[in-house]
Amino acid sequence: MKGVNGRILARSFFLEALWNHKRMQNIGFVFCIYPALRRLYPDNEKLASAVARHLEPVNTHPLMGPMLVGLTARLERDLDPSAVMAYRKRVMSALAANGDHIFWSRVKPLSAIWGAVASLVLFGTVAGSASLLVLYNVPGMAMRCRGFARGWNHGLRVLQTIKSPFAERAMAGVRYATVAGMGLTAGFCISGAVQSGASASSGIGLSSVTAGSFLVLSAAVAFLLLRRNASLTAVVYLLTAVAVATFVLMDAGIRLI
Repeated sequence: MKGVNGRILARSFFLEALWNHKRMQNIGFVFCIYPALRRLYPDNEKLASAVARHLEPVNTHPLMGPMLVGLTARLERDLDPSAVMAYRKRVMSALAANGDHIFWSRVKPLSAIWGAVASLVLFGTVAGSASLLVLYNVPGMAMRCRGFARGWNHGLRVLQTIKSPFAERAMAGVRYATVAGMGLTAGFCISGAVQSGASASSGIGLSSVTAGSFLVLSAAVAFLLLRRNASLTAVVYLLTAVAVATFVLMDAGIRLI
């Protein structure tokens, strides 16, 4: 649908603008899909019927909205109107689950961790905030920009591309990059504490060698846990607990070596 993709992309940012408890994103979804429905149904009576059909409850991941719109428009073209909604409900739930997995569970932690690393390396600048926004919004915008075209071109087969081996490897890479960022963050924090302790002559017995060892050990433990399919959330909490315990011991003046 030439010319429709751009309008749907612009409208997708308002998917949740009129979110409501009863039907959730239905109004925003109809606002998004309207240009496609207008192209598919030049007759005003059929157009009104299609709009009324899609005012049923909609609940999907916001960044998957354009893909759901494209796929639904393809269903409107290929199937009898009475069959469209049953397929839309199933696809809507699948896209919501995959969107949560990709963006909430993978991309968001990656962005936060590497934003923290950039803040520690370039303290006093906007590098951390800029890194976080870029790392999260670039893949998000890519999904928005290509979503409608993918949904329209592939139809129901679009779900296979989300679960392809390439996509799975990409998610695994994001997972490891997140843990690497966590290790670097812990290392920078401990190095900063070491330098502060040395300058204050507090007598805290943690050398830079120990700080480096802690960083390497943390990264190794996290890597091994992830290789054994441990939960990323569990690894995050474990490393956080170890780092907090280390700082408490340092603050108490307990010699760690």
